[in-house]
Amino acid sequence: MTARLVLDAARCAGHGICALACPERIGLDGWGYAKVDPTPVSGRRALARARRAVAACPEHALVLDDHAEPQPRPATRARG
Repeated sequence: MTARLVLDAARCAGHGICALACPERIGLDGWGYAKVDPTPVSGRRALARARRAVAACPEHALVLDDHAEPQPRPATRARG
C-alpha cells in the first residue's frame, strides 16, 4: 500500500506532535508549524508511523490519503 500525508495548514496549530511521531516525513518550520514531505509513504513501518502522526494531531490537521496510488487507465477500444 502507498499513501500520502496531507496537511491542512489552516488547522495546524504548531503543537509539533506529528513531527515527533513521524520525523522522516514531517518537519517543523521556523514557527513550529508542520511541513509534510509530499512523496508517497510506503512500507509497513513508515505507514505505521504516519498513522501514528495522524492520530496524534490534536487539531486533526493531518490525513493519510490512501488514494495516492496511481489509478489504472481504463482500456480503450481499438478503432477499426
